[in-house]
Amino acid sequence: MPKKRPPKEIWLRLREIVWQRDKKQCVRCQTPVTIQECHIDHIRSGKLGTNKLKNLRTLCRQCHVLREDFRHRGMIAKALKDGVIPPNWRELVWRD
Repeated sequence: MPKKRPPKEIWLRLREIVWQRDKKQCVRCQTPVTIQECHIDHIRSGKLGTNKLKNLRTLCRQCHVLREDFRHRGMIAKALKDGVIPPNWRELVWRD
């Protein structure tokens, strides 16, 4: 995630714009996702990332958790507990 977050109202609007643009589905696995369950992912994250539309994409929770990004490590344990990813999740990690 970029260093500076936009105000909540702006972020909620950006989420909806990206979700609509991506046809209300995960851009990786094409699974339909609701606006409430979708994850808006920063393609380039960290200090070099931005909140511009071209840097944002819609992912389902599983694809977001399995994306190779050290910033996502904190999501693994909860996703395992919730049954979102299987025990062999390391084999499923993907990179852009």
